[in-house]
Amino acid sequence: MKSFRCLCFLGWFATAAAQAAPSDYVEDYDTLYNNLTVEKTGSVVELRARSRAGEYLESAVDLADPLRLVVPYTRTLFAAGFLQAEPKNVLMIGLGGAGFHRVFVHAFPDARLQSVELDPKVFELCRTRLDFKPTAKTPVAVMDGRLFVKRNREQWDWLILDAFRGGFVPPHLKTQEFYRECAARVSERGVFVTNLHQDTALYAADLKTIQSVFPQVVLFETKGRGNIVVCAVKYRSPDMGVAANWAALEKGNSKLAARIDLSALADERIAIPTEAVAKAQVLTDDFSPVEFLDASKANNTKKR
Repeated sequence: MKSFRCLCFLGWFATAAAQAAPSDYVEDYDTLYNNLTVEKTGSVVELRARSRAGEYLESAVDLADPLRLVVPYTRTLFAAGFLQAEPKNVLMIGLGGAGFHRVFVHAFPDARLQSVELDPKVFELCRTRLDFKPTAKTPVAVMDGRLFVKRNREQWDWLILDAFRGGFVPPHLKTQEFYRECAARVSERGVFVTNLHQDTALYAADLKTIQSVFPQVVLFETKGRGNIVVCAVKYRSPDMGVAANWAALEKGNSKLAARIDLSALADERIAIPTEAVAKAQVLTDDFSPVEFLDASKANNTKKR
């Protein structure tokens, strides 16, 4: 009887252990800029930033299927293609785990994607733990994003701002002056793209600041996540608020359409909250209280 009970217990324990799917490994790193955690569970590797408030998912990659966009808002960044369907030169401020990069290279094999990452440890972990392999078409500069924009004189068809330090974007990457510097580097028919959090007081101020620089702004919501992807352009015509003026991305890029439901992505377009924006203040180099306004980040927090 004891043997039978023991066998039953061992069988239950094995089943419970399998269901729990314990991590293959968890590693913590402290740098000048971040407190980082890398966790591998099965084929998925997560890169997270730790703070007193919890842990914030920076990026995740499925090593068994690198073209699967594990982090939902990363898919929404491709809404930039509705406004500029043929990017040749792209700048991304913030490397993360380079999940976006793999799909971009697959969908736009002839384009160049330049990344800028402040934290050298993030770049190292991206290569050694998340299996990112930079090439001549996907170079990475390890430096401050604003400094790169100021020094580099190239024009970008997509300029993507996706730089986070823990749960917030550094204040100097949130100001009118910086957005003007970005606008000067966006090509004439190019698009400025950034990822915002809808659930904070900072959201309306961000939008007002972006609108003070870019004449046209279109918003896309990552459903259920609180992420809003902003696509902004320098031109006033045609009216990009009218979806009929968007590029036929689904027909023009079969590789991207095979990985992302572009029709569903187009349906994620939302209206600008005009009343909240009207009451907000423009963020400047002299006034950018990012950490005070950006108080709620529950959608990106993962505690362990």
